[in-house]
Amino acid sequence: MYEALEERARELGATQVKLIDTGQIVFDPRSFLKCRFGCNRWGRYWTCPPHLFLSQNDFMEAFQKYSKALIYTTPDPKSGQKVGLELEKEAMLKYGAHFALAMVLCVKCDECAYPEPCRFPHLARPSMDAYGIDIGKTVEPLGFKFALDQEGKLIPAWFGMVLLD
Repeated sequence: MYEALEERARELGATQVKLIDTGQIVFDPRSFLKCRFGCNRWGRYWTCPPHLFLSQNDFMEAFQKYSKALIYTTPDPKSGQKVGLELEKEAMLKYGAHFALAMVLCVKCDECAYPEPCRFPHLARPSMDAYGIDIGKTVEPLGFKFALDQEGKLIPAWFGMVLLD
């Protein structure tokens, strides 16, 4: 299952993919602080705090039941969301991982419907940092590479993850 999901991620547009044990995921409460005080999405999107309606403690209790995570990068957030949701769906339907959960920045709508009801609640997922995951410290030891363009500017890399049971 895992190798097939890794290959599928690449087919869907992921540029880097790595399967890890969930014990390798680094949590840092400062990630939540950066989310709160460093992101213009705070309080303006259904998939961002404080609108997640699942406490940090409830998330951590559920997180402990996952054993593996597939972490990937894509060049933009829309393809990142597509990859994550498709992998989640395939893990559930094709491989019996019924509690698979994508954690990826929601960009389904150009502008979130908040405070009106979410137009796509079945596709909305929280980002990794919304629950305190330190993305940098998690991916650094995995060998994820950052690339520069011809002018020496950093090429964007959007991170997503699918938790697998």
